[in-house]
Parts: sequence; structure tokens; C-alpha cells
Amino acid sequence: MNVLGAVILVALFLLAGFTLANWSVLTAPTLLSFVAFHVEGPLGVILLGVTLVLVALFVLYALMLRTNMLMESRRHNQELQAQRKLAESAEASRLNELRAQVTHEFAQLRDAIGQADVHMDKMEQSMRQSMNEAANGLAALVGEMDDKIDRALARNATETKGS
Repeated sequence: MNVLGAVILVALFLLAGFTLANWSVLTAPTLLSFVAFHVEGPLGVILLGVTLVLVALFVLYALMLRTNMLMESRRHNQELQAQRKLAESAEASRLNELRAQVTHEFAQLRDAIGQADVHMDKMEQSMRQSMNEAANGLAALVGEMDDKIDRALARNATETKGS
């Protein structure tokens, strides 16, 4: 209970105490004028009744305000929950799209690496073939040079014998 509620309760208890202390005065008959007619009755009791009716109306009004506030709070909470679910589903959708895109990118990367491997294997085979051809050509040249040297030595040897 807040401070205002406590003040109202204290005021109601004071009013009740005042009413009990002055009950004989409040119930004393008096001539009451209602503009069109006159009635004799207890003015204090009538004013006390009006005061109690006003208090009851104010309590009813406060309860209605509190009820409206709680209903509005509940409605806002439901809207907030709906927005939260919508945001979570949107986030999940974005994550799924990102996962699909990353998977697609990795697949493309694997394909590119596979193509590069195939290209490198072809290049390696081509280089080996070229090196083998060069080695064979070089061996043939060395063999020819060896033959020419042998022939030249043999000619020199026959010339030296014949001279």
C-alpha cells in the first residue's frame, strides 16, 4: 500500500471516529430546503450518506482505472510477445539464409580448388613430359657428340699411324 492509500484510510477512520463522537448531533432533526419543498430530517446523517456514496464512487472509479491499466498492460505484453516472436522468426530466417549462402560459397570454393588441382596435375604432367623430352634430346646430343669425338679420335689415330 502506498502513502496515499494510508492517508485515505486514516482519513476514513478519523471520519468514523468523528461520526461516532457526534452521532447525537448528526441525528438531530433539522428543516431541510430542496428549493421546491421543505422536509424535516437529520442533516448530519444525510451529509454522511452523501459522503459515503462519494467515497464509494471514487473507489469504484479507482478500481475501473486500475482494471483498465491492467488490461492495457496485458494487451501491450501480448503485442510485445508477438513482436518478439516475429523478430525471432526473422532472425532465424536470416540465419538460415546465411547458412545456405555460406554452404553455397564453400561448395563453389571446393569446386574451384578441385579444378585448380586438375589443372595443376595437367601442368605437372606437361612439365614432366617436357623435361623427359629435353633429357632425351640432351642425351641424344651427348651421344652424337660422343660419336663425333670417337670418330675424330679414330681419324687422328689413323693419320698418326700413317704418317
